[in-house]
Amino acid sequence: MKLIAILLCLMSLKVQAAWDLNDVSYLMPLPASVGNDQLLGLEAPGKGGALLPPSFVAKIPVLAFGMNREETAAALRVMAVRIDPCFPLPTPQSCQKQIRLVWQPIEMGRRNQVQTVDAALHSFYVLTDAEFDSLLNDVETWKKKYAVKTDFVPLQVHPAWAKEGDRSPALADFHNILKKYAGASNMTRVTAMVLRGAGDMWAFAGFEVRGDDLEMIPVPRLNGRLSQAFINVAVPAEQFAGGGISPTPKGDDTFNNIAAESVRLGEGTEDLIRQEVKAAFRIENPKNFNPENMDCVSCHVAQPAIQWVLNKRPELKADQLWNAEIYKNAKYDLKNVSPELWNTQMIRGLGYFGKNLAISQRVINESAEVADMLNQKAAK
Repeated sequence: MKLIAILLCLMSLKVQAAWDLNDVSYLMPLPASVGNDQLLGLEAPGKGGALLPPSFVAKIPVLAFGMNREETAAALRVMAVRIDPCFPLPTPQSCQKQIRLVWQPIEMGRRNQVQTVDAALHSFYVLTDAEFDSLLNDVETWKKKYAVKTDFVPLQVHPAWAKEGDRSPALADFHNILKKYAGASNMTRVTAMVLRGAGDMWAFAGFEVRGDDLEMIPVPRLNGRLSQAFINVAVPAEQFAGGGISPTPKGDDTFNNIAAESVRLGEGTEDLIRQEVKAAFRIENPKNFNPENMDCVSCHVAQPAIQWVLNKRPELKADQLWNAEIYKNAKYDLKNVSPELWNTQMIRGLGYFGKNLAISQRVINESAEVADMLNQKAAK
């Protein structure tokens, strides 16, 4: 009996140490107020300086009209975190060990509720092998301290602070881990999604850190172009209208017609829709593409394009037709719990759309791949 008890204890510890979706991608709570919230801001002290020096933010286009630079800098908060043991370099065989922080501005909405602005920054921090191993150990220790249960839980606001929100002691301790490993001294890249028009135009660009300056980097699949935009003026946002992707990527894995004017895809366009939704399913699958070989907009808009086809053209049975292209991983719960999946203007990767959480299927799938890598590493 004693031997059985010991074995059960060891099995329990093994399950507790396993990496799942919420162990590699962390969604922060939306705070109850702005200003005295406990989320991380730009100048929170990190490794070698501020987490994201405001001097860099000043070199990036204003994130959203209606907020000037000073207001934006004061409003930006870390709303999500991702851990990655193998972010691809220009050649898929090369890897960078990273922490990535997702920033969004927060503000008080009309009903005196905190909401996010639909714009974002994404900052990248490269770790050495030793630092990454130390990070994993610190996260495992933190997880055990707070008895965090994440096994087979879909990606969502993290269970460790879901109830207590930004006042959670578990969140404060997790912030300390982030500040230990991420900061000005190891930040290598910043990407931006800026909001324009009447909240119906989004522009994307990436910047490499070069000393005290930022240098724009080309968007994949666009022949050296340095930025890309997406316009969707549909009202209600249950379809795509009035714009699309610009510049449009070329090749087989594109869905430019759906993203531009889905309302025009009526009778006689079934074959076109089938091919384009296949492309979107392929783009959502991290076994096919990564951020170094897929353009920004296609990656962000793949999910609403798929949802439009499933919702508005169900007779095509696209998810059955292209079942082989859809990412699968039975070890994790890949369900998407975002409440506005129908919304074709919700193109957020990981964060919030207003006051609702917004998670792309692509991020869920990537998180499963990362969890697999870490579990394989732990098993060695």
